[in-house]
Amino acid sequence: MTTHPFDMLTLENGAQLIFTPCPGTKEATLVDAVSTLKQAGTEMLITLMFDEEMEKLSAQSLPKVCAENNIVWLQLPILDDAAPNQAFESQWQAHKASILEVINNKGTIAVHCKGGSGRTGLVIGLILAAYGYSADNVIEAVQKIRPNSLKNPTQLDYFVSQI
Repeated sequence: MTTHPFDMLTLENGAQLIFTPCPGTKEATLVDAVSTLKQAGTEMLITLMFDEEMEKLSAQSLPKVCAENNIVWLQLPILDDAAPNQAFESQWQAHKASILEVINNKGTIAVHCKGGSGRTGLVIGLILAAYGYSADNVIEAVQKIRPNSLKNPTQLDYFVSQI
């Protein structure tokens, strides 16, 4: 089995946020990628892609594979290099409490877009801000792991507007 690449941010309470590219798009198959994330402790996987992008990347079976691995799968779609729109906003509001519950219970959440930096960094930033981090602390923590995250002006403006 080939392992799937990821980076982990551990919070002071022991909770972990995983930055990862789309499962199945690197050296590992989608099944092996989800297995790797499960072994890393993932309880929840947040996909930031619309169905069309998932289909292009042959990742449309991700919800099923997550269910088989006892991982909660959420889809909070954002267009690449864009600020979140209503599709994201409605899902964020619907699932924000359950996302924070995993963090408060010292759980592990994996977040991915296509490459694991732009949209992923933005949403991990939003999770950290909702958890109580200041904007400066969020940007520092996220960019320490993904230096190019929260640098897209449109996404950075959106992030700052949410704090």
